Amino acid sequence: MQQSDTKFDENLYSRQVAVLGAETQSKLIQMRCFIYGLRGLGLEIAKNLILAGPKSVTLYDPTVLSISDLGSNFYATHDQVGKVTRQDAAIKSLKELNPYVSVEIYNGQFNGASLSEFSVVVLTDVWDQKFITEVNEAVRQKGHGFILAHSSGLFGSAFVDFSDKFQIFDPNGEEPRQAIVAGITNEVDGIVSTIEDKRHGFQDGDSVTFREVVGMSEVNEKIFKIKVKSPYMFSIGDTTKFSQYLREGIAVQVKVPEDFEFKSFNASLTHPFAPGKNELDLMDWEKIGRPEQLHISYNALLQFTQKNGRLPGLLNQEDAQQVWELAQQINNSDRGEGALKAELDEKLVKNTALFFSAQITPLTSFWGGIVAQEVVKYTGKFTPIRQWLHSEFFEALPETEVNRTLQNSQYDDYIAIFGREALQQLQNSKIFMVGAGALGCEYIKMFALMGCGSSGQGLVTVTDDDNIEVSNLNRQFLFRKNNVGSNKAATACKVGEQMNKTSKFKSYALRVGKQNEPIFNDQFWDGLDMAINAVDNVHARRYIDSQCCYYGKPLFESGTLGTKCNSQLILPNQTQSYSESQDPPEESIPLCTLKNFPYQIEHTIQWARDYFAGFFEDGSQDCIKYLENPGNYIKRILTELKSQPGVLRPKLESVKKFAEVAAKPSLHAIVSLAKNMFQDIFCNQIKQLLYCFPPDHRTSEGQLFWTNPKRPPTPIEFDQNDPLHQLFIHSAVNIFSQIYGLPKQDKFDEIAKLLPTIQVEKYVPKQVQIKENEKDTKEEKSEDDETQIQLLAQELEKLTLGNKEASKQLQECAFEKDDPTNWHIEFLSAVSNLRARNYKIPEVQPFQVKLIAGKIIPALATTTAMIVGAVGLEIFKYILKKDVAKMRNAFINLALPLFLFSEPLPPGEHLDQEYNVLLLGPTKAIPAKWTAWDRISITQQMTLGQFIEYFNQKYGVRVSSITVDQYMVYSNYPLPSQETLDKDLGKLYAERTNQLLPAHKIYLDLTVGGELDVNGVEVNADVAPVKYQYKK
Repeated sequence: MQQSDTKFDENLYSRQVAVLGAETQSKLIQMRCFIYGLRGLGLEIAKNLILAGPKSVTLYDPTVLSISDLGSNFYATHDQVGKVTRQDAAIKSLKELNPYVSVEIYNGQFNGASLSEFSVVVLTDVWDQKFITEVNEAVRQKGHGFILAHSSGLFGSAFVDFSDKFQIFDPNGEEPRQAIVAGITNEVDGIVSTIEDKRHGFQDGDSVTFREVVGMSEVNEKIFKIKVKSPYMFSIGDTTKFSQYLREGIAVQVKVPEDFEFKSFNASLTHPFAPGKNELDLMDWEKIGRPEQLHISYNALLQFTQKNGRLPGLLNQEDAQQVWELAQQINNSDRGEGALKAELDEKLVKNTALFFSAQITPLTSFWGGIVAQEVVKYTGKFTPIRQWLHSEFFEALPETEVNRTLQNSQYDDYIAIFGREALQQLQNSKIFMVGAGALGCEYIKMFALMGCGSSGQGLVTVTDDDNIEVSNLNRQFLFRKNNVGSNKAATACKVGEQMNKTSKFKSYALRVGKQNEPIFNDQFWDGLDMAINAVDNVHARRYIDSQCCYYGKPLFESGTLGTKCNSQLILPNQTQSYSESQDPPEESIPLCTLKNFPYQIEHTIQWARDYFAGFFEDGSQDCIKYLENPGNYIKRILTELKSQPGVLRPKLESVKKFAEVAAKPSLHAIVSLAKNMFQDIFCNQIKQLLYCFPPDHRTSEGQLFWTNPKRPPTPIEFDQNDPLHQLFIHSAVNIFSQIYGLPKQDKFDEIAKLLPTIQVEKYVPKQVQIKENEKDTKEEKSEDDETQIQLLAQELEKLTLGNKEASKQLQECAFEKDDPTNWHIEFLSAVSNLRARNYKIPEVQPFQVKLIAGKIIPALATTTAMIVGAVGLEIFKYILKKDVAKMRNAFINLALPLFLFSEPLPPGEHLDQEYNVLLLGPTKAIPAKWTAWDRISITQQMTLGQFIEYFNQKYGVRVSSITVDQYMVYSNYPLPSQETLDKDLGKLYAERTNQLLPAHKIYLDLTVGGELDVNGVEVNADVAPVKYQYKK
């Protein structure tokens, strides 16, 4: 399958294009890439890069597979060891990843001159300095990209050289910021003020341009470098010769291309700082100075290889000693002015050599994600690594003596690093993973390569209720085109078992939540060793977090958003839970802005999506219900929405429109519907708004009503020759065709013939109330709502007599963003851009509409692979019982690139308070300093009286209430009878809730309220949740 030089499959690449943009994707599909080395690291880079979609990826590694390769090579099998080369073992599976990418084995001359013909050359695990230099110099001369990378034990590096002069057109990938202008002064240092309730978000040195400024029109379309004065003001330089500012205007950030200079490989060995920098990039601020030491170690490893003709042996102390000596010699030698010097740590340097020849999948996944993203940066999108990135994770090494006896197995590299005991414990663990999408696929690959579920009672349980779609194939690499429509968890687990036949996976097609607790019950959770969150929504994350806190299980959390990703370790009694830290809520768009006063394309797109839902989705569903039983529907809807005439009237109007056509569907009828929709949305509604608020309308304070951010709209009359008008009609007609079961209209010809014959409803002014802003409390309604509602109800009662079969022919409409045949995105694009045209807002391409309306989450295979690798390493640390000070959360942005590893925060403690704002008085924590992990555990069955007495005796608490979920099981007002006090607590719960005790549960989670005396003063008891075991 071929793709043109600049066109690409928008459905396949939609989540990636949401990050890169269409322009960058068009550049990427023209790139020809070469990768040398297909151990774990090279294979990870190849996989990620092929998914990204360059023109071609050419591979080279004629090394015959060894048994240890299987610990990081997910496309090799046991029967290929010693018989098949790495490139031959991988080529078939790599070709299957993306039909648009040419994936081949290199068979040309293996020298710098030949390789320099590729757009980007990637060398992995190469330690021949002469060969590296030859290739690097040849590639530099062509102005192409060169990347060198290795993953060696717990030490890895990447070196990037994009030649002497390389231009970046977008350093961070963020959307350009916009600010609404409120004023511009005529001064030597002209000050731009923005509207007071919205920060401009600019930074010193940013470049901005202006549009739509009235009065000081000289600033429009010019670029100014700014200085920030405050969150609401910035200066643009001398404006004294400009006209006086009158009104309106938008300031838009401009991304000015930047030129970067790179050093050659040889020059940077002694002087590793990139031009303009004076340090190496750092991932972990507790490791200041470590990258410089690692660079000296890197030089020593190069010299060791050159001197001995081989790499340092695994766990070979003599080789490690030699590398240490070489590092000292290099560090102490005179290598020219400004050459790097570092204070060397002997243990650190030796560790780089001792584990050098090992490759483990957490690290190859981590570095593979980083390096593949660097290849993509050759398009000019995002900031490349400049130029060395070194990092090590030696804190993950065992701190006590472990059994490192190798077994000649695929796990030898893991045994060498972590010991047989840790590996055995991991393989014997019961792991529960929620989600089998992009993150889940990477985790399953990692679990299979590490042998999870291959020993004793070990098992990896995966659940996901979602099915595979075409748009998943760009990131969820375990899936193929023939898997589309299948369940994700079942498919992914099957592939995991194919990767490692000894690993055991079990899948469920279930969503986690209360409804499936009979499956994932108390016994299930009690038997787990750890949980993995691989989901993309906060609700599921919080639920799994609450379950882990309740059952005391570690949770490994991760998430991605484009080039950004994060991981969080949630460890019992040691760290914060997920729910203790929350991102700020997304900024919502005020309803009055959406309905009448949009000023950004996002507003018109959201309005279009809401209109689609209200008219097509709700309208078709309501009409079906109406036609099934007209009398009941009308009676119910009039009762339910009696107090909301502004909602009831349009609902009845849409039902009437759908029902009238349902009586006798035809092409003419639905074209008439579509044309009248156009007239109503883009002409009549706009005329009505201008009737209520004319262009010269003033507020009660005497200010002009139509001032920033309000934009006075212009009505649009239908023009059959306008392509955007045609798109609206064409898409609406096709959506109606699907609802009514009419033939699809692929061509516009038949529709065009009918349009001139259709008359539309002309605008008639009405007296209506419209909210002027979000603070306006008046109800939006029309003066004739009540009359029209009665009339509509009467017409609907008469309409369907003799037409009861019509409901069976109608099809409900449900928005689907990824179906290119349903015309949904075309309709939204037409509505969004026509409404933008109403309000003089710049229009956008249909794909941009799809991203926003479909709430498509930007995603990249590179980011996903990298963060899963980082979590994999933390899992080993947890198995090794590392102190939390050596564990790491991560926040990474590959676009910049920015790496932040930090120690997890401790859990928040409930403390005694002199005044609690919720309880309106002092509180005492029971037990003291309890956290989200704490439960008061009661393992014996009790009567209510015994339970109350237990709390009184142990904690001094006088129990005043007991609740389970939303049910009140006990309240001391009125005082309970002796009969009630003598009832078993579990049976009392069943009685009060009128339901049987859950058969799938062992525990009830009780919330206890009460009081106690502290120094003679009654205070409220802040009681930890009670875990009450009501059966064995």
